[in-house]
Amino acid sequence: MEWDGREFEASLKRVVEFGLDNCIGANACMEVCPVNRLHVSQNELDSVLTSGVWTERVQTFVTECVQCAECTLACPAGVRRDQMMLYLKTQLPEIPAAWKKYYAVKGRRDRGWLITLLDAGTRISLGKLGKYVDKAHLEQKSLLFYFGCYIASPSGAPAATLVLADRLGLDYEVLGGVRSCCGWPQYLSGQMGYGQQMLAHLGALIEQVQPEIIVSGCAECYAALLRLKKKTNASWAPLTTTEWLLRHADALTWRKFGYPMAIHDSCHITKKVGKPDPARQLLARIADVVEIAETPEDCVCCGYYNIHANHGLNDQLHVDKLAIVADRGAKGMAVECVTCWESFHRPFQDAGVPLWDLMVAAEQATRPQVEV
Repeated sequence: MEWDGREFEASLKRVVEFGLDNCIGANACMEVCPVNRLHVSQNELDSVLTSGVWTERVQTFVTECVQCAECTLACPAGVRRDQMMLYLKTQLPEIPAAWKKYYAVKGRRDRGWLITLLDAGTRISLGKLGKYVDKAHLEQKSLLFYFGCYIASPSGAPAATLVLADRLGLDYEVLGGVRSCCGWPQYLSGQMGYGQQMLAHLGALIEQVQPEIIVSGCAECYAALLRLKKKTNASWAPLTTTEWLLRHADALTWRKFGYPMAIHDSCHITKKVGKPDPARQLLARIADVVEIAETPEDCVCCGYYNIHANHGLNDQLHVDKLAIVADRGAKGMAVECVTCWESFHRPFQDAGVPLWDLMVAAEQATRPQVEV
């Protein structure tokens, strides 16, 4: 399974051509952008797309884009501005240093020795979960939990997910570790060939398991699985951890937390795939749900996918999120994506506001003979 990144770039180029032909100049895309601190206009972006001549303003804005798709939702002409931004990422004159550092621990082949060292330390630190880190031999199972890079997430979501699966008496295999990274972070930062190589490798690993269902608690991994399924015409069905647990929810006894919780919408699951309901349905079993946006699509992005290009910018997104949560009367917040949890964790911890991955909250809410 060999995919050429140029194929992806060519498809983005067609999106760009459609966008340039159909843009009506409303600039609504830029007005709603949560990270457009420089007030870059749609005309400035289109000028770079047509001329290939970069300005410092546009280069900075493109690196700070978080791929949240607010721009596309706002466009009155149906232009996919988020995809046009992604194409600009593929054309950046210079890759930010923060991205290069990020790629260094996400590769499979060009940093093999480093990954081997990381795996050794990760296996020790994860305890029982460590046996799943970049396993040499995968068993054939109908249910596959795909944790990828986030198997070592400080959110505790992978371990909680498996506790829930064991509580339900399910048989499963686990695929996790940086060698099975889906490549979506590379894709979202314009490194198409790199991302495609990693996604192809993931497909080969999945073929060893031959699952019927693949479950992931990372929104970006879920998006990658959707593309992999479409590209290969695979028979397996990808599910978010939230969708998976809802299928088994009636087999568990639930107790609610004693305070209301806000729900944060992942850009990839809510805005791009259009699935805001499962997270709300699951949280309703755990706590009273507080809505913090007029519509789910209006939810403030976590900011993760400028990949540390501007920490100050992301800090402001987090401050805004905390203010909204407090204003709506929520005493905590739940997320269904570990990337979102990792992005929000530090500011919520500093503010003393509980932040829950839904799998971790669900595990606690269904513990036998234990009050939450």
